[in-house]
Amino acid sequence: MQRPDGNVEPVHPSALKKNVPEPFKSEPSGGGGNRMHHKFVVIDFDKPTARVYLGSYNFSSTADTKNGENPLLVADRRIAVAYTVEALRLFDHYHFRLKQQDAKTARRQLVLSKAPRRSSDVPWWEEDYTSPSKIRDRELFA
Repeated sequence: MQRPDGNVEPVHPSALKKNVPEPFKSEPSGGGGNRMHHKFVVIDFDKPTARVYLGSYNFSSTADTKNGENPLLVADRRIAVAYTVEALRLFDHYHFRLKQQDAKTARRQLVLSKAPRRSSDVPWWEEDYTSPSKIRDRELFA
């Protein structure tokens, strides 16, 4: 998974085994093999030209020339928005798992940030309004 800061870190199924509610608790052992074989790519979800490519297609030369893959194209903005929401849900799910892992490694508790108490305190959300990439994301997904 690529973190918001751009660093890439693997997410292991073991992060999903303990103290997790259903249906996530069954995720590491359900279905055998990898957790998700189905792939999708969303293009222009916020425009009339929205598209979703989905299926078992691996986006590789082997998939193009040797494997029996099933790529589908859906040209529907409502479907593209739904897949975008699902992509964000998946990202948030695995990003949270990495945050849990980081907290455990650092032997600290993972807690929600609170609003600042004094006007001189910097709020935890300030970077969402000052970082160009976070401003773009906030406005795009608002």
